[in-house]
Amino acid sequence: MGGWGSGRWLRSGKPTAEGALPLDIRRLNKAKVLTPGRSFSWQWSRGGNVHASIGAVAYQDHLMLRYSHRGESVEQKVYYTWTSCNYGGERIWFSCPFCGRRCAVIYGAGKYFACRSCYTLVYKTCNESKRDRRFSKANKLRKKIGAKPGCLNPLPIFKPKGMHEKTWQKIRCQIQAIEYRGLIDLGRMIGVNSD
Repeated sequence: MGGWGSGRWLRSGKPTAEGALPLDIRRLNKAKVLTPGRSFSWQWSRGGNVHASIGAVAYQDHLMLRYSHRGESVEQKVYYTWTSCNYGGERIWFSCPFCGRRCAVIYGAGKYFACRSCYTLVYKTCNESKRDRRFSKANKLRKKIGAKPGCLNPLPIFKPKGMHEKTWQKIRCQIQAIEYRGLIDLGRMIGVNSD
């Protein structure tokens, strides 16, 4: 028969970018590890525990990534390039090892790192229903003002320190409107008449 989340409400389970290991060239550049000849390691953690890491050596125009995938040693060369910015300076990009597409982030979603398009990764919200995306958006806004996630939790009475009153009121109104629409959708789904 099915229960909560069964039937037509179940969304496709495409692999998500959030479930892969993102390697962001902007973060590497900010950490100043792209100096030619420099060796470094990069780690990903969940809940304060390191769950994956890679070693890398920076060269003039590429990184040599070294890691193991399911017990197999892997070496992968990933090129990077620069583009000029409108107001001076340069911006650094990865060049996807498979399609050559310029991207800021490559993902470890299999044996090799590649762009999101090559792995056909979607963002987590793409697997959510419209109602769930509303609640996710509301929770993101709740986080901005220091409120607990979930529409049943009350919004704070006092604004966070350093936030303008007008901004705080605007965010509170947005949260209330989004959650109201989400609850209306939820009521329709379970057969409650909103009239």
